Amino acid sequence: MNEHERLRVDLGAYVLGQLDEESTARLEQHLDGCDRCTAELGELTPVAAALADLRVRPAASPGEPPPALGDRVVGAVEQAARAERRTSWARTAGIAGVAAAVALVLSLGVQSLTDDPTPTTPAVRTVPTEAVSVRDEAPGVRASAALVNHTWGVEVKLRASGFEDGGRYRVDVLGPDGDRFPAGEFVGTGTREMDCNLNSSVLRDQAAGFEVTDGDGRVVAASTFG
Repeated sequence: MNEHERLRVDLGAYVLGQLDEESTARLEQHLDGCDRCTAELGELTPVAAALADLRVRPAASPGEPPPALGDRVVGAVEQAARAERRTSWARTAGIAGVAAAVALVLSLGVQSLTDDPTPTTPAVRTVPTEAVSVRDEAPGVRASAALVNHTWGVEVKLRASGFEDGGRYRVDVLGPDGDRFPAGEFVGTGTREMDCNLNSSVLRDQAAGFEVTDGDGRVVAASTFG
């Protein structure tokens, strides 16, 4: 297995917080220059976030799984991530598949985990957002954004138009010391307005802003958080 594949295997453990500092630094350096792994990270991060949210669910009520179930599920996936680190045949897609299967089991099996068979209306979970200003650094670009502060990191909700139709763009959340944390990629839609939800594994108190760069590395939109 070549160096790229070894680092790609680490993605599952990375989003679950299972890498040591040395491995984390090596993977983040690789992500800076590997679009393929960055795209995979963008797909894995929301899945890991959904599993992490199971830890903070309120006490069980009719139609919801017992609180201990969340820890058991997340623990099982974290154990899979550790096993992935020890085996050459494991791949990041395996972690995503396990997570997706877990989500499906939870969605289909909730009623069987409760004593009350009466159907209930699911509670709507609202997540507070924080508006942030965006500087348009390229002609024609118009963008606005909001942040969501999650337990696992920050989510950037970007609404924009004017990005080159079909052009590929990358978003990085910036740390206070200039560190860059990948938040995902998107394809421009020209004059049509688009909404992107971009996720990064840096906590809000360590997030200082974000940058959107084009395929040549030029900054086309940026924000500095208050």
